[in-house]
Amino acid sequence: MTDPDRRRGVRSVERALDILSAFSAAHPRLQLAELAEAVGLPRPSAHRIAASLIDRGFLRQDPDGAYLLGIRLLELGSQVAQSSPITHLTEEPANELVRLTGETVLVAEVDWTDLSVVIIGKRAGDHPPPAISPVGRRMSLASGGLAKAILLALPPDELTAVLPRLRLAARTALTVVDPKRLRSAVEACRLTGYAVQSGEFLPGTAAAAAPVFVDGRVAGALAVVGASARFPRRRLDETGQLILRVLSRTQPV
Repeated sequence: MTDPDRRRGVRSVERALDILSAFSAAHPRLQLAELAEAVGLPRPSAHRIAASLIDRGFLRQDPDGAYLLGIRLLELGSQVAQSSPITHLTEEPANELVRLTGETVLVAEVDWTDLSVVIIGKRAGDHPPPAISPVGRRMSLASGGLAKAILLALPPDELTAVLPRLRLAARTALTVVDPKRLRSAVEACRLTGYAVQSGEFLPGTAAAAAPVFVDGRVAGALAVVGASARFPRRRLDETGQLILRVLSRTQPV
């Protein structure tokens, strides 16, 4: 393949990935005009690439013409989660925490390239919370139990470098959106080794979370999530300590 051909091939791959990345929880369905505008392509080019992605199962199309992500991505996504080191490290702790607490347990992995957190696993408890992020949801690394659990495990100099880059947005009236306040909250969590939150991320939902390490570096977090009404501060702290004890059997804390 000549260099011009190789460049055209790379551009085609990049455009296909741009089209797939245009979909989000806020925009799960896109008409052709919306898709073309989102990726900055002429409509004929967007239509041609989308048709190829439909043929391979990466996109699908509703009767009204709107495009949606295809089932092939769900198959690949489950393989990604299962191949993650965090999945293997947390499998037994997650199951034990569900058994001991009766609450839902979430496993999350951090993506340092864009400072985001992805939910890669969930164990349903006997008392489902009023709201919870689904598996596969990507969220900004900001305030909330999972984020604070990850941030508390960073060395101080790395925390200083990361905080100004975080996209702090108010999800509820209790969300911490000031970097200085978030740093103070993270420093307080560092003293205990775990993070707690109540109503910061989703209304009526509380969580306790602790960092998960891979090769000595924080790579994600494990959280117990439940209704705020069942989690007064004392129980949140007890749950955070429990998570640390359970995780200590599979990794140094």
